[in-house]
Amino acid sequence: MDITRQPKIDDKSTEKPDAAAMNALRQRIDALDDEIIVLLAQRQREIEKAALIKREIGMPARTPLRVAEVIERVQRTALQHNLAPDLAATLWAVMIEWSIAHEQRLMR
Repeated sequence: MDITRQPKIDDKSTEKPDAAAMNALRQRIDALDDEIIVLLAQRQREIEKAALIKREIGMPARTPLRVAEVIERVQRTALQHNLAPDLAATLWAVMIEWSIAHEQRLMR
């Protein structure tokens, strides 16, 4: 699978955009951002649970094989949903690094 393939923009609209269309689009983007925040908060709670389990069983916060698996998986999923896989990998890399640091703080 070529994970470097970029998604195609599919604009079949024949309407000429105007300020109202731009405002409506921004509102939809804002709503999506809100949904993403809710999901990220849920993910953080799960990371916190993982930290407690890792501490209990003596597992380190950073598991390089798991990090690689997650990045590969999100790249594949990104392609399936017409999202640039490099964007997904970059976002997840930042999120994973933050999560590992957060786990390390919780595991002390």
